[in-house]
Amino acid sequence: MPKEEALEKIKFNLNTDFLKLLAAIIMLIDHIGAVLFPEIIILRIIGRISFPLFAYCLVVGFQYTSNIKKYALRLLLFSIVSQPIYVLVFNYSWSRLNIMPTLLMGLILLYCLREKKWIIFGILITIVLFIDFSYGIEGILLIILFYVFREKKNLAIITTSLLLLKPLFYGHIQGFAVLSIPFIFSNTNIKVKINKYFFYLFYPLHLLVLLIIKHLIAT
Repeated sequence: MPKEEALEKIKFNLNTDFLKLLAAIIMLIDHIGAVLFPEIIILRIIGRISFPLFAYCLVVGFQYTSNIKKYALRLLLFSIVSQPIYVLVFNYSWSRLNIMPTLLMGLILLYCLREKKWIIFGILITIVLFIDFSYGIEGILLIILFYVFREKKNLAIITTSLLLLKPLFYGHIQGFAVLSIPFIFSNTNIKVKINKYFFYLFYPLHLLVLLIIKHLIAT
């Protein structure tokens, strides 16, 4: 599908270079809070904004990519590269996956939806329920909602807002992710140009820097 034709079918903010940069900065704030200043809860609250931005940008990327296989392979490669650093910096078990596998699974599920591969879609959704993906089934569902309602702005705002707000009813700060909604559904029109490999490299590198700082402080 030509890029122009694909983008015409998305009725939200197409300023994705800005959104990716914003999401990366917010993610850095979140991870600085998690690793170095866990007592400063506002850093974690701010950080809740980042994942929905990445999830939305994935949907836009899926719509106009000329090679879905290369897109998926990039996510797979950096999923593998990032996992050891992710585990070490946050003291997680190896079964807890970083954000890249979540985005990769989301991409594959979008492909299944577009190509109407319902059996594979159902199998993959079931797998998500039993594997410790970052943001879990809710993160995957958010990606799907952005895609399904990509031409219906009002429905997209309502469904994604309800999904993102849900954790607040249980007293969980993840609900502050709803603060991402204005960025996604308004036209920011801020001219920023970043390389398409920026996030892929930034993700493991910023975790590595935080891991080094963490160990320096500990010693």
